[in-house]
Amino acid sequence: YCPYLSAIINEMEPMKTSIIILFSLLIVYDLNGQTSIEKDNSVQKIEGYSNLFRYQNFYLGGQPTIEELRWLKLQGVTRIINLRSEEENKVYSDYAYNEKSIAEESGFEYINIPVDGTKDYTAEKLEEVSNKLSTNDKILLHCNSAGRVTTFFMAYLIKSRGFTINKAVELGKKLKYSNPLEQLLGIEINMEVSKDGFKNNK
Repeated sequence: YCPYLSAIINEMEPMKTSIIILFSLLIVYDLNGQTSIEKDNSVQKIEGYSNLFRYQNFYLGGQPTIEELRWLKLQGVTRIINLRSEEENKVYSDYAYNEKSIAEESGFEYINIPVDGTKDYTAEKLEEVSNKLSTNDKILLHCNSAGRVTTFFMAYLIKSRGFTINKAVELGKKLKYSNPLEQLLGIEINMEVSKDGFKNNK
Protein backbone atom coordinates (compact mmCIF):
# COMPACT_ATOMS: atom_id res chain seq x y z
CA TYR A 1 0.00 0.00 0.00
CA CYS A 2 1.44 3.39 -1.02
CA PRO A 3 -0.17 6.41 0.70
CA TYR A 4 1.40 8.80 -1.82
CA LEU A 5 -0.11 6.92 -4.80
CA SER A 6 -3.46 6.76 -3.02
CA ALA A 7 -3.40 10.52 -2.43
CA ILE A 8 -2.58 11.19 -6.11
CA ILE A 9 -5.44 8.95 -7.27
CA ASN A 10 -7.87 10.68 -4.92
CA GLU A 11 -6.81 14.08 -6.25
CA MET A 12 -7.31 12.87 -9.82
CA GLU A 13 -10.87 11.62 -9.26
CA PRO A 14 -12.55 15.04 -9.74
CA MET A 15 -10.44 15.60 -12.87
CA LYS A 16 -11.48 12.20 -14.25
CA THR A 17 -15.11 13.07 -13.63
CA SER A 18 -14.72 16.40 -15.42
CA ILE A 19 -13.06 14.75 -18.40
CA ILE A 20 -15.85 12.15 -18.63
CA ILE A 21 -18.54 14.86 -18.47
CA LEU A 22 -16.78 16.95 -21.14
CA PHE A 23 -16.37 13.92 -23.39
CA SER A 24 -20.05 13.07 -22.96
CA LEU A 25 -21.06 16.61 -23.89
CA LEU A 26 -18.92 16.43 -27.02
CA ILE A 27 -20.62 13.17 -28.02
CA VAL A 28 -24.05 14.70 -27.50
CA TYR A 29 -23.07 17.72 -29.61
CA ASP A 30 -21.72 15.42 -32.30
CA LEU A 31 -24.93 13.42 -32.38
CA ASN A 32 -27.22 16.44 -32.38
CA GLY A 33 -25.15 19.00 -34.24
CA GLN A 34 -23.48 19.07 -37.62
CA THR A 35 -22.86 15.33 -37.79
CA SER A 36 -26.59 14.65 -37.71
CA ILE A 37 -27.02 17.16 -40.55
CA GLU A 38 -24.58 15.24 -42.66
CA LYS A 39 -26.15 11.85 -41.91
CA ASP A 40 -29.79 12.84 -42.32
CA ASN A 41 -30.52 12.21 -45.99
CA SER A 42 -34.29 12.11 -45.72
CA VAL A 43 -36.62 14.77 -47.12
CA GLN A 44 -39.17 16.00 -44.60
CA LYS A 45 -42.44 17.58 -45.73
CA ILE A 46 -43.28 20.35 -43.28
CA GLU A 47 -46.91 19.88 -42.38
CA GLY A 48 -49.14 22.91 -42.11
CA TYR A 49 -47.32 24.85 -44.82
CA SER A 50 -47.74 24.63 -48.58
CA ASN A 51 -44.74 23.36 -50.56
CA LEU A 52 -42.22 23.52 -47.72
CA PHE A 53 -39.65 20.78 -47.29
CA ARG A 54 -36.51 20.20 -45.25
CA TYR A 55 -33.36 18.39 -46.36
CA GLN A 56 -30.40 18.49 -43.96
CA ASN A 57 -29.82 22.20 -43.20
CA PHE A 58 -31.91 23.38 -46.16
CA TYR A 59 -35.52 24.46 -46.15
CA LEU A 60 -36.87 24.33 -49.71
CA GLY A 61 -40.18 25.70 -50.81
CA GLY A 62 -42.53 28.14 -52.46
CA GLN A 63 -43.28 31.72 -51.48
CA PRO A 64 -43.37 31.86 -47.66
CA THR A 65 -46.02 33.70 -45.70
CA ILE A 66 -45.07 36.00 -42.83
CA GLU A 67 -46.17 33.22 -40.48
CA GLU A 68 -43.76 30.82 -42.21
CA LEU A 69 -40.92 33.31 -41.84
CA ARG A 70 -41.60 33.53 -38.11
CA TRP A 71 -41.62 29.74 -37.85
CA LEU A 72 -38.40 29.43 -39.88
CA LYS A 73 -36.73 31.98 -37.62
CA LEU A 74 -37.59 29.79 -34.64
CA GLN A 75 -36.01 26.81 -36.43
CA GLY A 76 -32.73 28.70 -36.67
CA VAL A 77 -32.82 29.74 -40.34
CA THR A 78 -30.44 32.66 -40.90
CA ARG A 79 -30.39 33.14 -44.69
CA ILE A 80 -33.17 33.46 -47.27
CA ILE A 81 -32.42 32.95 -50.96
CA ASN A 82 -35.30 34.03 -53.19
CA LEU A 83 -35.28 32.84 -56.81
CA ARG A 84 -38.33 34.83 -57.87
CA SER A 85 -37.89 37.51 -60.53
CA GLU A 86 -37.96 41.22 -59.75
CA GLU A 87 -41.37 41.55 -61.38
CA GLU A 88 -42.76 38.64 -59.34
CA ASN A 89 -41.45 40.21 -56.14
CA LYS A 90 -42.99 43.56 -57.03
CA VAL A 91 -46.41 42.06 -57.77
CA TYR A 92 -46.31 39.99 -54.57
CA SER A 93 -45.27 43.03 -52.54
CA ASP A 94 -48.23 45.00 -53.90
CA TYR A 95 -50.89 42.54 -52.71
CA ALA A 96 -49.17 40.72 -49.81
CA TYR A 97 -45.99 42.01 -48.16
CA ASN A 98 -42.48 43.17 -49.01
CA GLU A 99 -40.41 40.07 -48.31
CA LYS A 100 -37.04 41.82 -48.36
CA SER A 101 -38.13 44.40 -45.77
CA ILE A 102 -39.82 41.89 -43.46
CA ALA A 103 -36.94 39.41 -43.75
CA GLU A 104 -34.26 41.98 -42.92
CA GLU A 105 -36.33 43.46 -40.07
CA SER A 106 -36.62 39.90 -38.68
CA GLY A 107 -32.84 39.43 -38.74
CA PHE A 108 -32.50 37.22 -41.82
CA GLU A 109 -29.80 37.67 -44.41
CA TYR A 110 -31.88 38.20 -47.55
CA ILE A 111 -30.58 37.41 -51.04
CA ASN A 112 -32.52 37.65 -54.30
CA ILE A 113 -31.11 35.71 -57.27
CA PRO A 114 -33.77 36.17 -59.97
CA VAL A 115 -34.57 33.18 -62.17
CA ASP A 116 -36.90 34.57 -64.81
CA GLY A 117 -37.65 31.76 -67.24
CA THR A 118 -35.40 29.26 -68.98
CA LYS A 119 -32.98 32.00 -70.11
CA ASP A 120 -31.73 32.06 -66.52
CA TYR A 121 -31.06 28.33 -66.36
CA THR A 122 -27.35 28.86 -66.89
CA ALA A 123 -24.11 27.55 -65.39
CA GLU A 124 -23.35 31.06 -64.14
CA LYS A 125 -26.67 31.32 -62.32
CA LEU A 126 -26.19 27.85 -60.82
CA GLU A 127 -22.75 28.86 -59.55
CA GLU A 128 -24.22 32.00 -57.99
CA VAL A 129 -26.87 29.97 -56.17
CA SER A 130 -24.42 27.22 -55.19
CA ASN A 131 -22.02 29.72 -53.61
CA LYS A 132 -24.80 30.91 -51.32
CA LEU A 133 -25.81 27.34 -50.43
CA SER A 134 -22.30 26.22 -49.46
CA THR A 135 -22.60 26.67 -45.70
CA ASN A 136 -23.67 24.70 -42.65
CA ASP A 137 -26.09 27.47 -41.67
CA LYS A 138 -29.79 26.81 -42.02
CA ILE A 139 -31.09 28.29 -45.26
CA LEU A 140 -34.46 28.86 -46.89
CA LEU A 141 -34.28 28.52 -50.69
CA HIS A 142 -37.58 29.46 -52.28
CA CYS A 143 -39.33 30.54 -55.47
CA ASN A 144 -43.08 30.70 -56.12
CA SER A 145 -44.10 27.05 -55.80
CA ALA A 146 -40.76 25.19 -55.31
CA GLY A 147 -40.35 24.20 -58.99
CA ARG A 148 -37.30 26.34 -59.76
CA VAL A 149 -35.95 25.56 -56.31
CA THR A 150 -36.12 21.82 -56.96
CA THR A 151 -34.32 22.09 -60.31
CA PHE A 152 -31.53 24.33 -59.01
CA PHE A 153 -31.12 22.30 -55.83
CA MET A 154 -30.80 19.05 -57.80
CA ALA A 155 -28.18 20.67 -60.03
CA TYR A 156 -26.34 21.93 -56.94
CA LEU A 157 -26.28 18.43 -55.46
CA ILE A 158 -24.85 17.01 -58.69
CA LYS A 159 -22.23 19.69 -59.34
CA SER A 160 -21.20 20.57 -55.79
CA ARG A 161 -22.04 17.57 -53.62
CA GLY A 162 -21.10 14.68 -55.91
CA PHE A 163 -24.60 13.26 -56.36
CA THR A 164 -25.28 11.10 -59.40
CA ILE A 165 -28.07 12.41 -61.61
CA ASN A 166 -30.30 9.48 -60.65
CA LYS A 167 -29.69 10.08 -56.94
CA ALA A 168 -30.52 13.78 -57.34
CA VAL A 169 -33.66 12.90 -59.30
CA GLU A 170 -34.71 10.48 -56.57
CA LEU A 171 -34.44 13.28 -54.03
CA GLY A 172 -36.08 15.79 -56.38
CA LYS A 173 -39.14 13.59 -56.73
CA LYS A 174 -39.69 14.04 -52.99
CA LEU A 175 -39.78 17.78 -53.66
CA LYS A 176 -41.44 19.12 -56.81
CA TYR A 177 -39.60 17.33 -59.62
CA SER A 178 -41.54 15.31 -62.15
CA ASN A 179 -40.77 13.99 -65.61
CA PRO A 180 -43.95 14.04 -67.74
CA LEU A 181 -42.42 11.43 -70.07
CA GLU A 182 -42.28 8.97 -67.18
CA GLN A 183 -45.93 9.61 -66.47
CA LEU A 184 -46.91 9.15 -70.12
CA LEU A 185 -44.94 5.94 -70.54
CA GLY A 186 -45.54 4.59 -67.04
CA ILE A 187 -41.85 3.81 -66.56
CA GLU A 188 -38.93 5.20 -64.60
CA ILE A 189 -36.26 6.81 -66.77
CA ASN A 190 -32.63 6.62 -65.67
CA MET A 191 -30.30 9.43 -66.70
CA GLU A 192 -26.54 9.43 -66.98
CA VAL A 193 -23.79 11.96 -67.69
CA SER A 194 -22.20 11.56 -71.12
CA LYS A 195 -18.72 10.08 -71.29
CA ASP A 196 -17.26 13.58 -71.73
CA GLY A 197 -18.78 14.64 -68.43
CA PHE A 198 -19.44 18.25 -67.53
CA LYS A 199 -17.75 20.97 -69.53
CA ASN A 200 -15.07 22.77 -67.53
CA ASN A 201 -15.67 20.38 -64.63
CA LYS A 202 -12.96 20.78 -62.02
